[in-house]
Amino acid sequence: MSPEQSGSSGVETDFHRVPPGDRHATLVSVRSAPVGDRIRLDPEPRSVGQARRYCTSVLRGWGADADLVDTCELLVGELATNAVLHARTPFTVGVSRLRGIRVEVRDGDPSLPLARDNPIDAISGRGLQLVEALTRASGAEPSGGGKAVWFELDWAPALAR
Repeated sequence: MSPEQSGSSGVETDFHRVPPGDRHATLVSVRSAPVGDRIRLDPEPRSVGQARRYCTSVLRGWGADADLVDTCELLVGELATNAVLHARTPFTVGVSRLRGIRVEVRDGDPSLPLARDNPIDAISGRGLQLVEALTRASGAEPSGGGKAVWFELDWAPALAR
């Protein structure tokens, strides 16, 4: 039973996890997320919130500060929204840390995203510009039959509270 079904509030703790080399999803608690982990989500609007909550839970578990968590939550929401609206395929969200935080969204659409110069009154189309502006690095690359869109944020674990 998912936290949504059980009526619990706050951060969800059970997500679909895609273990390396395994195409079958299993449930795992994000509280036990290792240094790098990923979840599998369906191409539906509620998956955007699940991606945000997943990253928030992982980063808080690692001791990240509130500013880093907020930035990551905002940016993964942008990438997950793009996966839902444009790829329309199941997608994974991965979070890892080594020399900072890396978040990667993989989907089944091989079309690489392009940042657009939209008019000031456009209601959408600024997500990739936001990702580029708030990260130390970001990009997109072909991956299998689809693509991986990623960003990296500065974070020194030794300085975390």
